[in-house]
Amino acid sequence: MSINEKKKALPPEKVRLAYDRVRQYRDSGGKPVACPLCEEMALKIIDQSARPYVEWYHLTCEACGLEATLNIPLGRPSSAN
Repeated sequence: MSINEKKKALPPEKVRLAYDRVRQYRDSGGKPVACPLCEEMALKIIDQSARPYVEWYHLTCEACGLEATLNIPLGRPSSAN
């Protein structure tokens, strides 16, 4: 993608599919998955998780210009009392 091309945001109707693709990516051990926008196998997912209660994933697609960040809240650890 050239510098002059706009990056695309993730439309609301594709958010659930994007979460599914992240799950597929994790379950497959990092094998390529299709972009939720253009369905090309050009989706890159970077795990940016750094917080203890949320996973963060940055999604980009060179084929269509998608650029999005998703967060997946995790359950709080149970307190041992």
